[in-house]
Amino acid sequence: MSKITFLPGQQTAEALPDQKILVTARKNKIEIRFGCASCRCGTCGVKVSDPTAFAPMKPDEETLLARMKLPTSGIVRLACQARATGAVDTSVDISFQDTYSPDDGDEDGSL
Repeated sequence: MSKITFLPGQQTAEALPDQKILVTARKNKIEIRFGCASCRCGTCGVKVSDPTAFAPMKPDEETLLARMKLPTSGIVRLACQARATGAVDTSVDISFQDTYSPDDGDEDGSL
């Protein structure tokens, strides 16, 4: 089991191995923006401090992030897709959700 600290509020929650960021947040009553919860809308993008704390991206997540012109290096993940490895404590910046719009695709991918 690992711990995820949700920024900017500094709320920490335990994440079971293979548990999605979105599930961890919701189970711990941490407010996080999401839409479809199935990798179709891009609403739940978050910035992670340690990409190795999560399982590698699947092609559909990478494709959606690329279409939204967000980084596909692992520093930005969709909370509905990123699963904790359970090996590393990390932090997730949910305020990143305020820096882009999944609807307009204007994000230039810079962080």
